[in-house]
Amino acid sequence: NLLNSMYQLWFLGALSNTGELTATGRKMVEFPLDPTLAKMLIFSEQLKCVDDIATIVSALSMPTIFYRPKEREEESDAAREKFFAAESDHLTLLYVYIQWKKNNYRSDWCTKHFIHAKAMRKVKEVRTQILDICKTLKMRVESCGTDWDQVRKAICSSYFQNAAKMKTV
Repeated sequence: NLLNSMYQLWFLGALSNTGELTATGRKMVEFPLDPTLAKMLIFSEQLKCVDDIATIVSALSMPTIFYRPKEREEESDAAREKFFAAESDHLTLLYVYIQWKKNNYRSDWCTKHFIHAKAMRKVKEVRTQILDICKTLKMRVESCGTDWDQVRKAICSSYFQNAAKMKTV
């Protein structure tokens, strides 16, 4: 309902205590994204990882980038494991994109690794659009390299409501 939506926007810092749009909220509305993804992208500027988060947000816009044919399930699972980041599915998506880029965005590379080439091309297109908006907003577009902690912090900036404390046995 409307109150829950406003509460979520307030929680993300898009609305003030009086329901007015904040500076963050004004930036968030420029992105054609879910508010949590827009917040993640905006916060990533402080962490110097806008480039990396733009890739993750773009990949999240696809239902899936992997495919698993029935007759080759084990082979496709083994290929997917090469990209698996234990800490986060988001980092897995980033790592796949980085490897695809290193392989000159080739479709045959995607096929070999059971990745939808068409979905990856769409990820690249969405990523370009997001980075164009970032530039319009005069955001610093940087990559944090392999400092994955920065990327994880950016993810937590908007998905904190999904966090839970694990009970030890």
